[in-house]
Amino acid sequence: MESEPSYEGLRDAAVAGVRWIAVAKVVGESAQLIAAVALARLIAPAEFGHAAIALILVPLSAILTFEGFGSALVQRKTIDREHMETAMLASIVAGVVLTALAYFLSPLVAAPIFGERTAELIQLASPLFLIASVSAVSRSLLWRELEFRNVSLIETSAVALGAVVAVGLAFAGLEGEAIVLGSIAGAALGSALFLVVVRPFWPIWHGFHLRQIVSFGGPASGAGLLHVAITNIDYTILAARLSSAQVGFYWRAFQLGVVYQDKISGVMMRLAFPVYSRTRDLAELARLHERATRVHAAVVVPLLAILIVTAPVLIPWLFGPDWGPSVLPAQILAVAGMIAAILTGFAQVMLAAGRPRELFWFNVVLLAVYAGAVFATVGQGIVAVAIAVVAVYVAQLLAVYGILFRKVLGIPVNQMVGDLAPAVAGGLALLAVCFPLTHLMREAGLPPFPIVATVGALGLLIHCAVVRVFFPLVWRDLSELARRVLPSRMLPRRRSAAAVASAAGEVLSAPQ
Repeated sequence: MESEPSYEGLRDAAVAGVRWIAVAKVVGESAQLIAAVALARLIAPAEFGHAAIALILVPLSAILTFEGFGSALVQRKTIDREHMETAMLASIVAGVVLTALAYFLSPLVAAPIFGERTAELIQLASPLFLIASVSAVSRSLLWRELEFRNVSLIETSAVALGAVVAVGLAFAGLEGEAIVLGSIAGAALGSALFLVVVRPFWPIWHGFHLRQIVSFGGPASGAGLLHVAITNIDYTILAARLSSAQVGFYWRAFQLGVVYQDKISGVMMRLAFPVYSRTRDLAELARLHERATRVHAAVVVPLLAILIVTAPVLIPWLFGPDWGPSVLPAQILAVAGMIAAILTGFAQVMLAAGRPRELFWFNVVLLAVYAGAVFATVGQGIVAVAIAVVAVYVAQLLAVYGILFRKVLGIPVNQMVGDLAPAVAGGLALLAVCFPLTHLMREAGLPPFPIVATVGALGLLIHCAVVRVFFPLVWRDLSELARRVLPSRMLPRRRSAAAVASAAGEVLSAPQ
């Protein structure tokens, strides 16, 4: 029988995980940002539009293998060898079948809707399913044991290799193929390293254990599949109705406004499911999530507010003047990114609470609403679509707190006010000061870098001042988290390491 970790154990594992995943994110995302800038200058926006559809297979490959057959290994209180052997078999079979379907159906299904070029890139990306399937069980066991260090090192290596391969192939003259092959190279390295760290199990059929895995993994992967559909349905509809260049501009805007906040949100999301699954009851789970959400939003929202202010300068300077049409959609979609930051982890709460079916049906409704909003506005162009997307995110925020949390789980809806207040107050103060400042600096003819650097630094100072003065508990959480995550040499030497650790423990366990 596996023993359940204490609250203090979960807290320490979570803080250690934040440090490892944060370091991995800084390294990996720095590599990806450099690669994104290089690729934006080497590959035409239209090619990004074609590749955007093929890249949907990247999250799908994880959803339909890891979440479908590995998530149950993370969520279950106890597992045995038969569970792992069964999950291995089911994952590999799914990977083979999905790879074949993607390859052979792409010319028949994707080509008539999106064009031959997009269909070719989907075929090129089809092995992603098989690559992800072979390491799904190894990945799951590392998550179950809260081995965030190994997971972070593996995923950082994969991201870095993918970035290097993509840029190298783009320099060699490839276009959309460079983007797709970079993703495949990174996925292959990641799977290989997972198998080295956790040896694979023989794929063996155990009917009873398969039913246990599928009873959780089926709805969980279905909910994840719907989430991928929700976050990519706009690309799909735009690709069918607009030119590939317009799709490329929207893709860039969505990456900046919504997806890039996931680079930070990913730290919380990767921690959330395994840590939440080890909590002893719903009250403890809700307490962990509430505090994590407030701190997370207080970090992400000001960064997106700075993007809104600086986008007219930042995007053409960083990615080149050809990407100018992405500026206004990116500014609008940054609001959706702020809401997404508040919502980060809600799906993991539902899964850890053992409610994947409710999450699945919630995502069914959300997908229908999202698709309807995009379809109704696509004729007016990508700016109108961006506005519609923000409206859907607002509705999703209200529904998550009002339906999933309050009615399904019994978590009070007034939690939303506490989650929103620090981030909203600091963000509004930042916008009020930095918008006119940016305008004045542009009118004075200053180069892009001084404008972005000055506005970014001042904006963060304003946000921090507001949080520190009006939300001292959140500020204390942020300060203590920084003390636990950052290397000690980067922090003031006013307190011993033991005292800092003790203070962090008090912060995480103190009542709010």
